[in-house]
Order: sequence, then structure tokens, then C-alpha cells
Amino acid sequence: NLICYIITLFNFTNLYLKTNIMKQNNYLLNFLKVSFFSFLLIATSPVRAEIKVVTTIKPLHSLIANVMDGVGEPSLIIDGSTSPHSFTLKPSHAKLLEEADLIFWVGEGMETFMERPLKSIVKNAEVVEFMEVESIEKLKFREESIFGNHDDHDDHDEDHEDHDDHDDHDDHDEDHDDHDDHDEHAEHEGHNHGEFDAHIWLDPNNAKEMVHEIAHELVHIDPANKDKYEANAETTIQEIDELIDDVSKDINKDAKFVVFHDAYQYFEERFGLRAAGALTLNTDVLPGAKQIDEI
Repeated sequence: NLICYIITLFNFTNLYLKTNIMKQNNYLLNFLKVSFFSFLLIATSPVRAEIKVVTTIKPLHSLIANVMDGVGEPSLIIDGSTSPHSFTLKPSHAKLLEEADLIFWVGEGMETFMERPLKSIVKNAEVVEFMEVESIEKLKFREESIFGNHDDHDDHDEDHEDHDDHDDHDDHDEDHDDHDDHDEHAEHEGHNHGEFDAHIWLDPNNAKEMVHEIAHELVHIDPANKDKYEANAETTIQEIDELIDDVSKDINKDAKFVVFHDAYQYFEERFGLRAAGALTLNTDVLPGAKQIDEI
């Protein structure tokens, strides 16, 4: 419709000029011709389609959206409060994955629902799994619901072998022996997707590495917007640095707290906190009365 309108308008204008002022003002006629054809060329030239970026959870979406600011908007699969551990993919989500140019996810330890679709649905998309990015620091799962100090955590394997040397661990061993075997088994089944905790973004230094990776991948598939992506990434990293400074100044490192799900050790390690423990290591298993009492 736009093209037809332009052509019609040009013809009427051309006819008018020829009959009225052509002899007096050839320059004006030629100018208008050039203008109309230039506008027609712009209006009918192909426009590059916006790249389709898909991600899984809100923390990733926030980082990606910052890097893509002014260029596009990433699509988010889990846009509600549903846990990624229990999420079920819908047909609309499958369509997003099928049409995607670039997909970001944490890894199978976080979004278990993505394993099969990535193999069966995704066609030509580049897929970035952040748990496979070498520059991102990863922490091993904590195997006990009552946490020791950070030194104990770092030497967990050695401490586990030397339980007899510590009175506290002697008591815990006795309680552990009395714990329901089924609950213990279920707790450890929650970590069957590898040895590392997948809540990597809660360390802001990891978040900065993720921003670098996001910008790198976006530039790779959309080099025309390289400057914009890199500038946005730099701004985002500066904002994260400011956040690190603010949290470091304001946080109470002496606070004692308990979490429902052991998901925050990256934050604890970065800012020197000491959580007392977690009510559950596996969100699919409710804690027993004995475990709650111990914590």
C-alpha cells in the first residue's frame, strides 16, 4: 500500500509540474524526482530481522536485557514464580526455542526441563550453557544441611573422613545414623546433575563474567550492533561493581540465618557470610522434624 501511494503521488506531482512550471523550473522537478525515488528505495529496501534471543530464568534475562538494551529484547521462558527445578515446557516455549538464533541457560543442574528440547527442538540456534564457561567460578554442593565454617566447607572431603576427631561431628554422626534412610537418599538425589552448585549468578563476579560471555555471543551473531552490545556490557559491569561496593559496606557479616533451600553459597562466599544451615538440600523433599530441630 505504501509503495502504491508513493508511485501515485509521484505521478500526480510529475504531471502537475509538467503542465504548470516545468518550463520555468526544471531544477525543482529534478529535485523532486530524486527525492521521491530515494524515499521509494528506502521504503522498499529489506530490513534485517531482529535476532531472536531466548533465555530460561529471570536472573539471566536481566543480564541479557541490559546488554541488548536499544537493540532488542530477549524472550523469557519462566516468567512467573515457578521453580526451574519443577517447570514444564509449554508449546509456546517450544516454538520460542525452535525459532531462536541464540539460547542462554545455566545448565542441567538448574533447568532440567531443557535437556530434551535442546536435543529435539532447537534447530540452528547457538546454545550457551553458563556452567560450561571456564571463566565462571563454581562451588561444589554442600552435602550437609547444617553448615560449618568456610574452612570446613573448603576441606569438606577431608573433614568427612576425620569425623571422629571432632565432638560436634561425633554428635552429628549419631543423629545422622538415626535419620530416616529414605529422606537422606532423596536429599542427595537432588544433586544428581553434577557436583557443582548451579546458582552461579549469585556471585556478582560470576555475573560480570556472564555479561562478558553474553556480549561476545551477541556480537558473534549480530556484528552490526557490536558497538552497542559492548558499550552496554561495560555499563552493566560498572553497575555490578557499584553494587558489590554497596553490599560490602552495608551487609552485616555477623548475622546468623537459616535458608529453606541451599541456594546462596555463592553470595555467602563472596561477601563473607555464615549461614547456619538449610532446611532442605533438595526442594522436592520436605525437611523432617529432627532435621529442623538440629538446625
